[in-house]
Amino acid sequence: MLLDTRLLSLIHSKFFTFLPLYLFTFFSFSISAQTTFIDIDENTQNRIMNKTVQSCDNYPNLNIAQSAIIKNNNQIPAFSLYQNIWDTLFIRSEMIEIPFYDNQLKIMLVQDGNTPFAFPVSGAVSTGFVKYKGKQHTGIDFAVQKREPVVACFDGVVRIAKKFEEYGNTVVIRHYNGLETLYALLDKVCVATGQKVNAGELVGYVVNNEQNKKNALHFETRLFNEFFNPEKVINFSERKLQSNLITLTPNDFIKVSVVKPNPIDNFEKTEEINSDENSSREQLLNTPNSLPVYHTVANGETIFKICTKYSITENQLRTLNNIKGDHIEVGQRLRVQ
Repeated sequence: MLLDTRLLSLIHSKFFTFLPLYLFTFFSFSISAQTTFIDIDENTQNRIMNKTVQSCDNYPNLNIAQSAIIKNNNQIPAFSLYQNIWDTLFIRSEMIEIPFYDNQLKIMLVQDGNTPFAFPVSGAVSTGFVKYKGKQHTGIDFAVQKREPVVACFDGVVRIAKKFEEYGNTVVIRHYNGLETLYALLDKVCVATGQKVNAGELVGYVVNNEQNKKNALHFETRLFNEFFNPEKVINFSERKLQSNLITLTPNDFIKVSVVKPNPIDNFEKTEEINSDENSSREQLLNTPNSLPVYHTVANGETIFKICTKYSITENQLRTLNNIKGDHIEVGQRLRVQ
């Protein structure tokens, strides 16, 4: 059947009238869909080491049961695997050799005695583990519609609860298999450094912060201080583990050189005594732009607990206060910064 020539003319004119608008809409959508905003990249962790580290907005003023706080180094997950390093100040300040065997590292995610995996937040993925304009996004970002709770993915101990200039309020949890998960850009933090947490336990809250052009939650997976694609661990579309046994290779990690924090190292290597104690003490006492901070020892407190609370090493506390050994007394006034 032949169409009437007048109808063909009408269709032709209408099509070309709306064609520019259609093309503009299509190309605008394509451009916006391909635009990726990366606010945390592979060098962010180095940049923050030369910035002032602050306590989170509501930390350490949290009502945490003393039984939930680890008491000694033996309770630190994978402590020996990390060469006795328990850095409570920076996300990453030391490179550690990853113990591959035949270019593979197998990790069991949930074992007997551990509670099952919990998905961290209810929001949808907004930015994946992508590279854009030469910058590698170090994790996965989630967007939320309202104020949402964030929970721990696995059992573990909180290594960091700090506020950084680019990461915002941040929690890092080390799990018992050595894996670490990071939760950043939090609006509120509900855990403290040294606190034992279970999978599904509340870590903090995030809010919709579209006005700041940032996504609500930045989530990372790390092992031996190196970050890798969280999709190796979690199936984000189905909100479950990829498998309970994962295999990582050297190609899964994006290694970045570490810029040491200034002016002193702030990671803990237990029982490592500075041979020139007087020189170290002088350096600590004369750190520029710092005012003394003191702590009065309460009943039941130990050197380890005090250092965890103020994110300093045991050697630094001993040096600042000229302490030999582990003996401190209730009511004793100690300088902690």
